[in-house]
Amino acid sequence: MSALLSFIMVAASPVGGMLAAVPLGILGLGYPPWAVVVACVPLGYLQVLAVDLGWDALERVELWRRLRSRPRGAMVHQLLSHCGGFWSTAALVPLVGPWAVMGLMRTAGVPQRRVAFPILFALTVIASLLGIVCAVAPEWVR
Repeated sequence: MSALLSFIMVAASPVGGMLAAVPLGILGLGYPPWAVVVACVPLGYLQVLAVDLGWDALERVELWRRLRSRPRGAMVHQLLSHCGGFWSTAALVPLVGPWAVMGLMRTAGVPQRRVAFPILFALTVIASLLGIVCAVAPEWVR
């Protein structure tokens, strides 16, 4: 039971996340690769939900609203105005993590429902590729 809890905590973690959980589940704990992939996608998405719910709570705080209303630099404004495209969102997930992508999207005013599919797609691709590598060539990962 503690091994399963360890796997869940690692998979939901913003640091390491799936990059650590997939090899841990397959190579360390001996779980079937398909089960690890299926479990890691929703566990990795928990980060997105936490950021989204936390953002909603922050929006109720006056100090936060004042900080957000400050003028931004031209580069930041340009970056935020182009957020929310499917492929750009999906490409950001493995680079910075799903929680950071959701934070960036909320900063840009993009709701979670608009970016849920690209984030889930990217998490599925990452987990599947890691699962395949761990199942086919475990010596590469060890």
